[in-house]
Amino acid sequence: MALPLPGTPIIIDIGSAYVKIGFAGEPGPRFVFPCITGTEKYKSVMVDVSARSIYVGNDVSRMRGVLKIKHPIIRGEIMDWDSYYEILNYIFYSLLRIEDLSIYPVFYCESPFMHKETKEFIARVFFETHQVRSLIMMPTPLLSLFSVGLTSGLVIESGDGLTWIVPIINGTIIQHAVQKLHLAGVDVNHNLKSLLMREGISITSSAADEILQDIKEKNCYFVLDPNKPPKTGEMFSVPMPDGSVIKVPTYILFQAPEVLFNPGMLGYGNVMNIPQGIIECLRGIDNHYWHDLLSHIVFSGGNLSYSGFQERFESELDPLLPQLGKIPKPVAPLSAVKSELIKLQAVEISKKKEDTCPHCGAFIHLSDEIELCPSCEGVLVLPEIKIKTLGEDKQKIKEIGKCTHCNKDIADTESLFCPYCGKPIDSFKTVDKPEEIIEKTPAQEFSEFMESATKILKFFIPDNLQFAIFNGAAILGSLPSFQQLFITYDQFQTNRELLYRDISEIL
Repeated sequence: MALPLPGTPIIIDIGSAYVKIGFAGEPGPRFVFPCITGTEKYKSVMVDVSARSIYVGNDVSRMRGVLKIKHPIIRGEIMDWDSYYEILNYIFYSLLRIEDLSIYPVFYCESPFMHKETKEFIARVFFETHQVRSLIMMPTPLLSLFSVGLTSGLVIESGDGLTWIVPIINGTIIQHAVQKLHLAGVDVNHNLKSLLMREGISITSSAADEILQDIKEKNCYFVLDPNKPPKTGEMFSVPMPDGSVIKVPTYILFQAPEVLFNPGMLGYGNVMNIPQGIIECLRGIDNHYWHDLLSHIVFSGGNLSYSGFQERFESELDPLLPQLGKIPKPVAPLSAVKSELIKLQAVEISKKKEDTCPHCGAFIHLSDEIELCPSCEGVLVLPEIKIKTLGEDKQKIKEIGKCTHCNKDIADTESLFCPYCGKPIDSFKTVDKPEEIIEKTPAQEFSEFMESATKILKFFIPDNLQFAIFNGAAILGSLPSFQQLFITYDQFQTNRELLYRDISEIL
């Protein structure tokens, strides 16, 4: 695949489970591989056979039976810097194969609240080791928000190691209200493993974590009511790397991700679930922002891509909202339409003293209030259009005429002929419409507006939750105004605070 033009930012999103690599302006990442490295379990004893010292990504997955697998990033923190450095080399020189990095900027997606020393060290690695052209580092919740076209909202980002609940207003993270939950994909894996062991199924492979990850991503889902789960006794088959097949009960599929709403399944006593984390987050914010945040909830991260998660999340959060008390309506509502009816007012205009005849065009003086043209005797008085008020319309509803020939009701009392029998109408029998019929007449409403106004929770879900962060970076990185925020090595050495520049200044 050909490289884009020089100056196009390289997007690097290194998560705990997967690494996503691509370029700004592209619809998706070019490369996605597991964030794992591997070293040989045993030393090579064959003559003239050169073995690699370390394997990265998909190469580890293919040779996981003979490799010691390492996870460089655990719970959002870089635990093995040597492996992390090898992943960067693998990205630039094995996948992208860029000979000269000095002509390409780098857009690095960082986790929220990254330590200052860690952030600056990563920047030094890019500038000094790989000699990139320029660099920008942005927190992933902002990118998740921008991926759905919003600048304000409540981002729920759940990956493999952590779940973040981040309120963002006008592109600025409200840091004191951010909630960090140690409840994510790895905990679903642990719960899945314990449920399998309860059924007597033990996965002893060296790649047990990867096998559990594969089972979880392909099969797990949520049920709306865990107290009334679907009754099924079927078993499904899972192939193992060695060719064997294990039988797993289907109830495990919807019980494994339940740990996200019930951390007690793993013995976590002081860990909030996701809905509780949202309530705690909103309590740290002025209540005037609650409505706007709850009506712009953004999901992000592969750990939220289970089938049925949105419906289950909504059913769990609704009962907790009364704990906040009354949620004020937003100061500037979405609809600026006035609720009052606009009343027509009569406008007095001066009468014309002279005009031309509409029939013959002769010039006529109207001082004597003549009605016929002296030249052609054409009628000069034009008919007036009378706009009736709402009260007059209500009175008109009560006036119903009856034909004197066929004795049928006629709504148009000014008609000259009966619409039923066709005979000329000389006079009407006026009949009042019953009062109860008028009261039961339904008023015209805008049902869509009323429904959206009464429902607070609204969700914005990217097309692919796993790539939401990358897509947000790809959108921002393609904006010329945003590319001005990239910093060079000289700027970094002069003022390292430029690395922490606020994104809201371009919004």
